[in-house]
Amino acid sequence: MSYNPGLVALSICVAATAALTALNLAGRVRASTGWAGKAWLLGGAFAMGIGIWSMHFIGMLAMDMAGRVAYDIPLTIVSMIAAVLSSGLALTLVQSGSRQRTRLGFGALVMGGGICLMHYVGMEAMKIPGSLSYRPGLFVASVVIAISASLLSLWLAFRLNPRNATHRPSFWYRGLAAAIMGLGISGMHYTGMAATIYPEGGIPAVDGGLSPLQLAISVAMVSTCIMIAAMLVSVFDAHMSSINAQLATSLRDANRELKGMVYRDTLTKLPNRLLLEERLDELLAARADTFAVFFIDLDHFKNVNDSLGHHIGDALLKQAAQRLSAAVREADTVARVGGDEFMVLMEHNVTPDNAASLAQRLVQTLDNAFQIEQCVVKVSTSIGISLYPEHGKEKHDLMVHADAAMYAAKQSGRNAFLFFERDMTSLAERRNHLEERLRLALENDGLSLAYQPKVHIETGHVTGVEALLRWHDEELGDVMPDELIPFAEDNDLILPIGEWVLRQACRFACEWERETGQPLPMAVNISAVQLGSRHFVSMVRSILEETGLAPHHLELELTESALIHDPQHALEVLNELRALGVTFSIDDFGTGYSNLAQLRRFPIDRLKIDKSFMSDAVTNLQDAAIVKSVISLAKHLDLQVTTEGIENEEQLSLIRQIQSHEYQGYFFSKALPANEIKQLLAEHPQMVTAMKPSTLGDASPELECVDPHAKHRPK
Repeated sequence: MSYNPGLVALSICVAATAALTALNLAGRVRASTGWAGKAWLLGGAFAMGIGIWSMHFIGMLAMDMAGRVAYDIPLTIVSMIAAVLSSGLALTLVQSGSRQRTRLGFGALVMGGGICLMHYVGMEAMKIPGSLSYRPGLFVASVVIAISASLLSLWLAFRLNPRNATHRPSFWYRGLAAAIMGLGISGMHYTGMAATIYPEGGIPAVDGGLSPLQLAISVAMVSTCIMIAAMLVSVFDAHMSSINAQLATSLRDANRELKGMVYRDTLTKLPNRLLLEERLDELLAARADTFAVFFIDLDHFKNVNDSLGHHIGDALLKQAAQRLSAAVREADTVARVGGDEFMVLMEHNVTPDNAASLAQRLVQTLDNAFQIEQCVVKVSTSIGISLYPEHGKEKHDLMVHADAAMYAAKQSGRNAFLFFERDMTSLAERRNHLEERLRLALENDGLSLAYQPKVHIETGHVTGVEALLRWHDEELGDVMPDELIPFAEDNDLILPIGEWVLRQACRFACEWERETGQPLPMAVNISAVQLGSRHFVSMVRSILEETGLAPHHLELELTESALIHDPQHALEVLNELRALGVTFSIDDFGTGYSNLAQLRRFPIDRLKIDKSFMSDAVTNLQDAAIVKSVISLAKHLDLQVTTEGIENEEQLSLIRQIQSHEYQGYFFSKALPANEIKQLLAEHPQMVTAMKPSTLGDASPELECVDPHAKHRPK
């Protein structure tokens, strides 16, 4: 029996193409799941089976027979189904399992058996007289080759299509594998053909129809088109899968980056409140034995922003974050939870002693001065600590209790730490309620001013008044200034409150002058936060222009601590306001940390001796000596002196004897609301200015008090 070389070569090419199709489709089958995986399995089994069957059919047509052979259609279809089913089995093994020896061996037996079934059923489909018989040796050899080729095909399918690979082998590598598989499949076919013994008498010729060459080419073209189409679809699907994988990777990276943005503070790069709460939840869910929550607040951070600028404040927060991170243990978490607020989550083996040790370390590291650009910035910190489970078993309770302890540390003097105690809860609740009601009072004009006269000791005339803030709330009652002012400073409310006080006081002074024709020198207290604000000078100038109050009728009362907090900045501010004509006094003198020698460089006009010195000055010689010394020094520095806290005739006689200039106190009058102070001033109509004209220098031109309701202000 001879063969047509061209058709043999064609059959081998079809076999190689079928093998390449099998390898590509195996990759898609392994990479797909669900309905997509099932679709690839069915489509792949059909395309691969058609390719193998086509190789077999073309190989049969390659035999050089005496005539044309007819084929039994049902048996031919059975042989084709056998090829498709064996291909489906191979792809199912590739899709569902791992590369195990038993799985490969069983699959090779079944697939090889299917190929043999396809081949020998196809041989039986030839319509020839008599029956075919086979040479046993070659028959067995064909079966062995079929099983071996199937085993090689399955091994290559697994080897070239790993499930978790990041990239597939190159096309040339896969092409070489397909050629080897094609030779194995062809070898089985031609061995089986060689094993066939045809009946004696030859094969009769069949007239008409397509020639073997034409039929072989037709089958090859159809099957090749099917396989190429399947490969193109698989390549396209693989490409789309790759794009989707890249998109998924990009999306995963974007999600990771977004999560980092959501869970990280943008300025300090520390974890934020969300991440801290998530870790707290994890600790609570894991039933940790104990841990500690630290609430850390930088004292008077607002002063840094207002006096030096937000860029310095931001740099301070970054450096503070670095110091906190360096001070804690590796297992602890530092988070920024607010403007100048940080929290530390201390995990594992937490005791009150080592929690206190860490808190002390944090206080010390933040107490050291910060070098930022050309500025040396000094801040302190207040820390509150809550312990689990002693101070709470819920996340919210632990955080609130740490906050309450921090607030108590501020109340106790700052630059310290405190553990939570049960009575601190009421303080924290009051603070929250206080902030809510104070903001509401600012919006609805719920604050008021009282005015306390200043009296000339020799003449008994009222020389001016001091504006004092008062707040009566429907729910909280009367809130004392000793609580209100520090609270407003800590909660960034002192600036709007201070501006409101200054505006109302200036308006009242102008209103009095319009009604009586007499000036009313007005003294207004200024906090360190206001003095540190970059907009303070422009705010004072704007209010003076708005109300029309003459600048030399406005006296700003400052504390010693407000001046020495940032002396250079304070000096610049005071000089600018002095150029306008505004006067200055030192309030509560003697209670701060400076002295007259240090205050000489500031343009101060008046000292106010704190009332604490007067309470026992009549009976305590030491207090009396202090008051006398201060008044004597002030006179030598050409400063006016106002003594506070005069409540009886004996105290008045004492300061008259040591020649103080003015006094304030209940002996003359307590601070009174606007309508009552007007009535009192009407009883003492002779008013004098609080400052001697010579001390004012070249003041700004006189301004006329204006009616705030008038349509046009005077020029």
